[in-house]
Amino acid sequence: MPSNTFLNLSKEKQEKIIQCALTEFSDNPFSEVSINKIVKNSEISRGSFYTYFADKYDLLVYLLDLFKDKMRNKMFELNQGFQGDLKSLIVGTHQHIFELYQNQTNKKFLFNVIIYFHTHSDEELKSQREQLSFLGDCNEIYNVLDLKQFKLTSEKAIKQTIDIAFSILKNVLFISATKKLDYHESKTLLEDYLNILEQGYREAQNA
Repeated sequence: MPSNTFLNLSKEKQEKIIQCALTEFSDNPFSEVSINKIVKNSEISRGSFYTYFADKYDLLVYLLDLFKDKMRNKMFELNQGFQGDLKSLIVGTHQHIFELYQNQTNKKFLFNVIIYFHTHSDEELKSQREQLSFLGDCNEIYNVLDLKQFKLTSEKAIKQTIDIAFSILKNVLFISATKKLDYHESKTLLEDYLNILEQGYREAQNA
């Protein structure tokens, strides 16, 4: 995470560093990201970079946190329209991510992130993957969902269902990225998986 030194910079300087970093992470896989290019394009020294971030992994986590904040705000906005329905929230989040894909920098950045952290074998990264999740927190989502939709009775089981639903979303995004599925193909795949999950948790509707 960024140091207080970075957070005390002017908003303009912070934004310039963020945009230069986003471009670098978008144009290159993680292993080829160059701190030298980021500091050159940001017009800062290499020494200054290391007073702001521990390393490029630390910087990437911060960029993902910025995306996570945007996604979190969007999900709560979507949830109000969907009246706390889990499946609708997942499908709506999927649509929003594809809307983000319309921006080529966002598209390449998210593609590189999805591919790298889905396939990388580094044990330290595996142990920290949860820090890289930008698709929601089970506890927060549990608190805003309509619990009447679940035939499950325990809080633990409902939260596990939420976790499975978002895991499905992440897996579909990975498949969509690697197989270059368009929005409609990806949505159909997502809904197929969610329909199966829904059979296990959805409370039967009264006739």
